[in-house]
Amino acid sequence: MGESLQLNFPGVSHVGRGTVNALEPEAAARGSRALLVTGRKALREAGITERLISLLQAGSLEVELFEEVPPEPDLATVDAVRERAREGGCDILVEAGGGSVMDVGKVAAALAREEAPAAQFHRGREIARRGLPHIAIATTAGTGAEVTRNGVITDPETHVKKSIRHDGVMPTVSITDPELTLTCPPSVTAASGMDALVQAIESFFSVHAIATTEALSLGAVRLAVSNLPAAFHDGQDIAARSAMSEASYMAGLALGSARLGAVHGLAHPVGLCYGLPHGVVCAVLMPPVLETNERTVPEKHERLREAMGGDPLDVLRGLLGELDLPRSLGPYPDADWEGRIIDYAVSSGSGKANPTPVDEDYVRDVLRAVCDAS
Repeated sequence: MGESLQLNFPGVSHVGRGTVNALEPEAAARGSRALLVTGRKALREAGITERLISLLQAGSLEVELFEEVPPEPDLATVDAVRERAREGGCDILVEAGGGSVMDVGKVAAALAREEAPAAQFHRGREIARRGLPHIAIATTAGTGAEVTRNGVITDPETHVKKSIRHDGVMPTVSITDPELTLTCPPSVTAASGMDALVQAIESFFSVHAIATTEALSLGAVRLAVSNLPAAFHDGQDIAARSAMSEASYMAGLALGSARLGAVHGLAHPVGLCYGLPHGVVCAVLMPPVLETNERTVPEKHERLREAMGGDPLDVLRGLLGELDLPRSLGPYPDADWEGRIIDYAVSSGSGKANPTPVDEDYVRDVLRAVCDAS
């Protein structure tokens, strides 16, 4: 456990059923013209987009709409959102969706008053100007992105997927309403739910964790293990959906301060290599990473066993089967992709928070454990 830690939480959080209605007063208190950022169709088809627009208009805000965020958020989309906000004279952003949408909206809000393209900040340029206030609304239970000060964005030119971190990326207000997750299909429920569970486990094992973040992590673990199967099998189970939304929120709070581990150090390049959803990649990678971490910090293994209600590896593998998730990624990556994965994972901040040191041999061992034998 770490000796000290800066805790990074949003200024205001609304958590629970019906909290989406807080959008009206929270937005009205901070702006007069909002840019609502969403994905391409899921929220509109579920009727959520119109509901959010109605809430904003009820607060006397004019509303611009950007509903073009792709599943894999990239720098061009961030810049397109920034341009739309400028053209529309928007003074507040609302990002509503899963992790991809929230990451784009968060970063665009933080860079709203900067002149340089997003690529420069992705490559290390410091954010010098204050951005726009923004409200993050989670519509899946998984990433916890509504409560973190980073946005994960891909640079298609370099194939690098990494975070832009800054206080301005942290949402001014977060809303975690389980009612917005009721329309998530089983595959999304499974992938996002496992992402939440993996983030809870990794933030618990992080070398930076303190008692506060460990309590959040283990609380999220208990909620996810007990409720994810029910949410997967019956998407209208509001009790299970509520528990999963809170699990995601708690894991987000924990990881936002304590960081993650080797799974997330590997997940970004592995996801690009295999073209698999982030949550699926995390679910597949977690067992071999957990196995090494349990040997490194056995005392944490025992606490995790208690939270999961059984041997953690057995529970994880059981969840993969129950949620129709794969146990392997596919063939072992070719030499080019192996090199990219190793370089990224070894240098990743997430890997540096892992209790077991992440080096080239470690990465190869994990990949061999989750790739089909050739």
